[in-house]
Amino acid sequence: MMMVKLFRIATLALFSIVLVAFVVFSAIEKVSIDTTLPEIKVDTDVIEISVNDKENVLLNGVTAYDEKDGDITDKILIESVSKFIEPGVCTVTYAVADSDKHVAKQTRTIKYIDYTAPEFYMKRALVYGVGEAMDIRAAVGARDCIDGDISDKVTIIATDYIQNTAGVFTVSLQVSNSMGDTIYLDVTVHVEGNETMAPEIQLKKSLIYIKKGEQPVFEDYINDVTVNGVLMKDYQLLISTNFDSEQAGTYNVHYYITTNEGYEGHSILTVVVEE
Repeated sequence: MMMVKLFRIATLALFSIVLVAFVVFSAIEKVSIDTTLPEIKVDTDVIEISVNDKENVLLNGVTAYDEKDGDITDKILIESVSKFIEPGVCTVTYAVADSDKHVAKQTRTIKYIDYTAPEFYMKRALVYGVGEAMDIRAAVGARDCIDGDISDKVTIIATDYIQNTAGVFTVSLQVSNSMGDTIYLDVTVHVEGNETMAPEIQLKKSLIYIKKGEQPVFEDYINDVTVNGVLMKDYQLLISTNFDSEQAGTYNVHYYITTNEGYEGHSILTVVVEE
């Protein structure tokens, strides 16, 4: 009996020791585990930047603090930048993790103070001879103040062009930049008969954008006139257009050159009047 009693006492003592150890260990573990989350703070809800600024500018005025780790501003990452909510305005999301891998996030608005929408440009006037290969994708490009040249994103969304047929046709173009800003342009394509001695009119630009009220001098856009590669200086010039600088829209300025021998050449300047 004495041995059984001693065994029970020893077992109870051992259980008590294990229980105390477990309680102490649990208490230590609770103290050592960080249950707090880091916090990201921004000094302003809207940050205004230039389209030419580097991405790290977005970190200006952003700080992070963790109760255990202290200042962890140097661990902040730019997690994502959204597409535009409206032209030139989007949101940036920041993220930071503490040493216990707890993650915090914060967002704020980005406003590009000098943002402008993409613009199309033309590498040549859209005047072709019957049977001449017409490649609008090669003739029209686009530029963007954020992405640079985005000609590879230009798409033709509609056209009434009939191959190898003289006439006036419409081609509808579309292009989008990486921020989701999409622009459209309807251009006119003239397909005309071929004349061996017809003068060729080279323009300095074949597409221009202007603001309402501006009045370009259309004669100044003629670069040179040639016949079979020979520069001409003696010719008659006629400019015809329905251009109205007070109405936003797309206009064609037609240049007709007639040589002393009676041969006629034609080129077009496309003018986009913006609000």
